[in-house]
Amino acid sequence: MSRITRAGWAGVAALLAFLSIPAQGETTIGPRTQPPYPDWLTKRMETLRRQDPKAMLLGDSLIAGWPPDLSRRLFDAEPMNFGAGGDTTGNLLWRVRHSFGPGMGLESALVLVGTNDLPNRSAAEIAGTIGTIAAEVKRTAPGACVMLLTLLPRRDGNAAFAERIMDVNRRLTALAGPGLRVVDASTPLRDACPAEGACPLYKDPVHLTRAGYERLTTAIGKAGC
Repeated sequence: MSRITRAGWAGVAALLAFLSIPAQGETTIGPRTQPPYPDWLTKRMETLRRQDPKAMLLGDSLIAGWPPDLSRRLFDAEPMNFGAGGDTTGNLLWRVRHSFGPGMGLESALVLVGTNDLPNRSAAEIAGTIGTIAAEVKRTAPGACVMLLTLLPRRDGNAAFAERIMDVNRRLTALAGPGLRVVDASTPLRDACPAEGACPLYKDPVHLTRAGYERLTTAIGKAGC
């Protein structure tokens, strides 16, 4: 067994140990229904194992909106964007379970999801489901490096959301280990924006402008664990 494979399975074991703590609560694991997934994404899910990409971005609209030229800077291989606007952690977990399969050649995966869970899920539930997503990716591609991005700051003035984001991010940081890298995506954006008023890194309270993605891409650097 190669050192990479051993490291990969060590990461899976660490994640499974973390997930032995009940964390998902009432998180619903299933497809997004309103609106239903577009045909192109359904097709991508059906053919993912055959395409067997070496690099992927997984998540919600914050992933779907990542400019392709910037996402290419993160990986040595051409990345596939597996983002879907409106997805929760449970939606993404369902897509991973229905699209991935054992023996995939995936080498690098970047995961950013969870902001859509904030109104209805606790920090423990959100972080627990993100951890399960990472474990599912590692199960099907043990040699892959999985990068979890911490939740990004929101600019909607919701103090409860801000506190929950901090709690989720603390829990995600504890997941770091062999084959699993946790990247602080929150601080670079928060430090560059005023506490109140407009910020050129955001085009609305949740989504980033190109300048925001440029700063985030720089903060992440090259994919690797």
